[in-house]
Amino acid sequence: MNRFLNFRLTLFIGALFAIGTVAFLTITSCEKEKSSTFSGQETNANTPLIPSCENPCSDCGDDACTPKTVLEAVSDTGDLENHKVNMILYHYAQAVREAAKNPTFLQYMTVGMTVNNQGVTVSLHTLAQNNASFASFVNYNLRQSMAANYIYPRGVEPGIDALIADPTWDANTYLKNRLIYNGTPYAPVIYYKTKPVAGAENLPVSVLISQDVNDCDDVAGWRGDTPGLVGEAEGRSGNRVVIVVGPGAAGNFSSMASPTNISNGAEDRTSTVNMNNLQFFGSQFRYEKSGRSDVTGAYIKFAPTPASLAQFCFYAKICKNSFKNMDFLFNGSFMVGDAAWDSGSHYFVFYEQDWFSNMWDLPHPCTTSIARGEMKYDNEWYSSGFCGAASTYFPSAAGGFATRVNTKSRFIIRGQ
Repeated sequence: MNRFLNFRLTLFIGALFAIGTVAFLTITSCEKEKSSTFSGQETNANTPLIPSCENPCSDCGDDACTPKTVLEAVSDTGDLENHKVNMILYHYAQAVREAAKNPTFLQYMTVGMTVNNQGVTVSLHTLAQNNASFASFVNYNLRQSMAANYIYPRGVEPGIDALIADPTWDANTYLKNRLIYNGTPYAPVIYYKTKPVAGAENLPVSVLISQDVNDCDDVAGWRGDTPGLVGEAEGRSGNRVVIVVGPGAAGNFSSMASPTNISNGAEDRTSTVNMNNLQFFGSQFRYEKSGRSDVTGAYIKFAPTPASLAQFCFYAKICKNSFKNMDFLFNGSFMVGDAAWDSGSHYFVFYEQDWFSNMWDLPHPCTTSIARGEMKYDNEWYSSGFCGAASTYFPSAAGGFATRVNTKSRFIIRGQ
């Protein structure tokens, strides 16, 4: 992936398993009612959606890497909570697609997704609260999507068919209040990854659902009314309006924060730092639907000035069996070069990197709002640490090995 050309990783991972093909499921059924009036209803395709790379299927999973419909692509048989979220997002995507065909509503959404010329997430619920016409339009299309597709909440929530039939029903609030993952409520948000160039609004708008699909890091959605898979290059290009629908928090900016200087003192310990080992404590801390997880490391230097940020000092596609087996992943790659390992000045964090996801602040032991990562949910980080006196983790001025452990992972760095 071109965003990681400066960092190379050699992984020695244990034996991998192929465990058969799992049939596509939804919480209730993938059967859909017939409708001749709603363009958001998918038809059963006979051929898979076209991926953005040549090898979409991971060799370490049983994923449906060649889905035939968007609905199949965002189904998650391994995580029913995430599946429910995706079904809710699917309904919202239909409403956004229809709204994007209306120039007035498209401009309204685009303005909401831009603050000070920078991309920002905006809640569809908030947009509706501030515009009665938009609220009515979204509610109508949410009801249409729920009527056309037999997925959550139909077949799960009692009385839902009667509510769908009620033209005064506030479907937006209903679905928003059920957008919960791992006990945390989220807002249904929209955002773009790159500000569209002038004239992009003249092309059919792409609407994507925030969910990984395959080993190409594709997401599923529509270019206008045409379903398809979209890779990172297209999703970030800005050559057309690309709106991502996902779970988030309104107001999250789509760019990295700048690091701040928190110390001017220095205590020489080592000039370079390499990753030595990384271990994840089981598959319950794995945050990908596809066969491989995209794990990224960020490194921040706070002092002496100027502060600097190496957002991708570590990147690896890690097989889900390595999480399951709690393998040690060796990586001798160079991570940090510095004339001195300074006192109270360095910080690492490892997290799930999904280009299409909302931007979240990452946990930080030194200060706040320093690093941000593109993660679907804000808990999708693996490890953080090293933010104190250098002598506490490198007792010798010659460096050595230092380890950080939390409930999710263990990582070891080597200073020399």
